[in-house]
Parts: sequence; C-alpha cells; structure tokens
Amino acid sequence: MLPSHTFVSLEASPCFQSLGEFLWLDGTIQGWWNDQRIRMFRRTTSYFFGFLDTILRILGFVETIFAVTAKVYDEDVSRRYKQEIMEFGSPSPMFTILATLAMLNLFSFAFCVERVVVDIQIKALESLALQIILCGVLVLINLPVYQGLFFRKDKGAMPNLCHIQISFFSAVGLFNSLVLVYCISKKSLYRNFISLI
Repeated sequence: MLPSHTFVSLEASPCFQSLGEFLWLDGTIQGWWNDQRIRMFRRTTSYFFGFLDTILRILGFVETIFAVTAKVYDEDVSRRYKQEIMEFGSPSPMFTILATLAMLNLFSFAFCVERVVVDIQIKALESLALQIILCGVLVLINLPVYQGLFFRKDKGAMPNLCHIQISFFSAVGLFNSLVLVYCISKKSLYRNFISLI
C-alpha cells in the first residue's frame, strides 16, 4: 500500500508544474491562482449546464441556443483585468450557480468550525478532518466571489438580480441540508432507543 504522502505529491505536482510555467511566462502568483479558480468555475458550471441541456433536450423541452455575450471594451474592465481582479459585472446564470455553491460552502464551513470549536466535538474533527479541510480550501478559492457579492461597489460586482437568486437558492439548499441532518439525527435516536429496549 502506498503512503498518503505519495498521493499528496501526485496531486500537487501538476499544480507546481503549472505554477512554474505561469511564472516562467512572466505571470504572477495571483494570476496563476485566478487561473486555477477560473478552471474550477468552468468545470463546475459546464458540467451542470451540459447535464441540464442534455436532460431538457431528451425530454424535448428546449433546443440548444447559442447566446452571444457582450464584448464591449471598457476602461474600468481593462483596469480591473490589469490588477487581476475578477469581473462579475454582467448577469449570468453561471454566476448564480457559482455564488450559490460558494455560499453553501461558506455555511458548511462555518457550521463545521462552530461544531468543532464551540461544541468541542473532537470526534467530528477526527472523523471529518479531510472534509473540513476541503471545505476550507473551497472557501479560499471562492474569496473573489464573496468579494463580488458583499464588498465590491464597482461595476465588476455581482449584479443585484444575482443576489436575489443566490439568496433563494442558498436558503433552499440550507433548508434541505438542515432537514436531512434532522432526519438522520432522529433516525439515529430512534435506533438508539430501539437498542435500549
């Protein structure tokens, strides 16, 4: 059996190779990190849109339509690009999906940290350490999304329409997860009660 550090090195070596190539071609670490974020964002949204398009096409609801996006040159957009700040200015279903997933990750991470720190549940930390770390990394990756949602006031911030959609979808996702946790805890309480009898 291979030691766990072998798997870590196998996973990390392509990242270090791409970082080296990016820096060799006069890029910056911030630019490389944004490129990694964009790759993750594209994978997340393209799989969802591809799945949704396939299901809708099979059911005969929608034909695929090619939508042309605006490609207008703007000084503010150019300035933000040179400063390596992510642009969220135009409303898009992609941003709604990304921000909803980012909010759910933030809620999950906050819940895990609260459970481990406040309730001092070391068992949760021992059994779910890798999941907590993964959730924390996803929160770090999504920092520009949180900035676009809450802190930026320029034209590159998330549009207001996205805020409403994100709030709704995040609330639905959070409610579903709370119901699931409640049902699982009730089931385990029921099993414990039955085992006592």
